[in-house]
Formats: sequence, structure tokens, C-alpha cells
Amino acid sequence: MENLINGKSEMSSINTATWMEGLDPKLLLNGIIMPGSHDAGMSQTDHCGAGAVLNKGIVQTQALDMLGQLVAGARYFDIRVDYDHGRLVSYHRTGDAGCNGQPLVNILEQAIAFIDAHQSETCILKFSHIRTNRNNEREIKDRIDQFLASIQYRKYFYNNRHYDVNLAQISLGACSGKIILVFDYPEHISARSGRFRYYDEDKNIDSAHGEIGSCDPNIRVYDSYSNTVSLEKMKQDQLAKLITYAGLNKNYLFLLSWTLTPDSGTFLTSSIKNLAKEANRALEQLSSGYFRQADIPKPNIAYIDYVNEQTARSIISLNFL
Repeated sequence: MENLINGKSEMSSINTATWMEGLDPKLLLNGIIMPGSHDAGMSQTDHCGAGAVLNKGIVQTQALDMLGQLVAGARYFDIRVDYDHGRLVSYHRTGDAGCNGQPLVNILEQAIAFIDAHQSETCILKFSHIRTNRNNEREIKDRIDQFLASIQYRKYFYNNRHYDVNLAQISLGACSGKIILVFDYPEHISARSGRFRYYDEDKNIDSAHGEIGSCDPNIRVYDSYSNTVSLEKMKQDQLAKLITYAGLNKNYLFLLSWTLTPDSGTFLTSSIKNLAKEANRALEQLSSGYFRQADIPKPNIAYIDYVNEQTARSIISLNFL
């Protein structure tokens, strides 16, 4: 893999399940480029309601479950959690409209099974978008913490004795064989227990200095989606943000949000799967050309719907130019 150059034959030599083993373990997280999974738990749709039953295609965001996405090469996962029908589940809803996805226990145990089998790898699970419209947000957060506190899981979580550690600046060698848990809320944060604070960088970033003020999160990610069904609008928006904010080895991570968002006009006529097919094809083209230019900043995370080996491999290959 050290000799990868442009071309499909070189990309095809990448093993998406073990691609991190080809990287220098001294590399920091802010120095690599990884595929990311948007609404990672939504490879299945259960307990749908309020209109979603008319077209589950606008709710489902992935074809592969957590294990399948890891094998395909994804290493950053958007986990949105609800407590519904007596269990913690991933979900994709606006209010009551939408569906549940994979149960959280399945997501975590599949991640553990993968890490057990591939000790060269690491992955980031980002817990966010805790469901709020039923006034039990704190209960859900407490249940998540109690679930993760199980002694059988503890040894798999990366932890750090420094409460203010910047995860963007830890080495791959330090976190290989571990799962990194980050949370976009302040409850239950403890670096020693492997619970790290996430912060959305996009609203407060100073593009000249990369600073955000007085907040002390453990990982800061520039993540600003385009909120459009138009590939061209999304492409223009995300590439403009890439040029302004991206680049390896910063003190935060840059996420290229390469997703298309259904609107009222596509509610019954399209699906996230069809939109992702269009978006992922365009991303593969950019990865084989535009992103390979030396003067173009690189994203740390390329965030997609319908994670698959072909698109993930095109992103991973940028690590081996």
C-alpha cells in the first residue's frame, strides 16, 4: 500500500477491514483520512410511525449493519440514541416521524467483535441527537451511561488520565484495538472512564487560528451539512468549506458532510439510497482526481450514507498517496 498511485488497480489492493495497519502508528488522528457513517444505526427500520411507513426509503441511511460498515472501512460513526419499546436503540426521526434502527447493544457488540478480530484498527462512536420530544432526554443519557458501564465492555474503550486530552492529537498506536466514545452532551463525561466530550466546531471556529474560545472539549469536529437534495449545491457548499477549514494536522478534525437530504418534493418519489448512490459516485470521482492534488486540503472524515467498500476504499486511498 505504500506505493499506491492513481488508478483503480492500486485502490483495489486496499483491505478495507485492516487499512489502518498500513499506517505509521505514530500518526495522530488529525493526520489521517477516514470514511464516516451518517446515521450509522439505520441499516434497519423498526417501529416506524407518523408518515415514515409511506416511504421507509427516506429513513433508512445504511445497507450494512455496524459490523459490515467496519469491514467496509468506516471508522467514524454517527450514533443517535432513543429509549423505545423497552430498549436503547438508534433512531432517525423528526419528532415522531421516522423509525428505530439497530439496538445499541447490537451496535456496540458488533464493534467489539470487529476490534477483537482486528487489533490494528480503532473507531470513533459519536453519541448525539438524543431524542428530546418525549421529555425523557436525561433518562436516555443515564441509561446509555449505565449500559456502557458494564464491566464486560470497559476494556475495549480508549481512556486517558488527562481530563483535557485533545483526541485529535493522540496517536494511532495509542488507540489501536480500542473504541473511542465521544458525546455531544456534558453528562457523564470522564476521560478516565473513556467518556469524552465532543464539540461541533463549525459555529465558533476562527478560520485563521482554528480556535473556539473557552470551551474544553476532548474532540472538536467541523461538521456543517448542506441540507439540500441537489448534488451540485451540496458539492459547491462542501468543497468551499473544505478549502476554508480542512487540512490535516490541525487541532480539530474536519468532516466533509457528503450527504443529500430529502425534501418535501422527494418524500414519495426518491430514497436516501438513490441519493447516496449519486453522491457516493461523485465522491469517488473526486477521490481519484481532485483530492489527490497536493494543494487541496484533505478532510479527516468523509461522511456518507450507504457505506460501501468501493466508496470507502476511494477515501482510504488518500492516506497512501
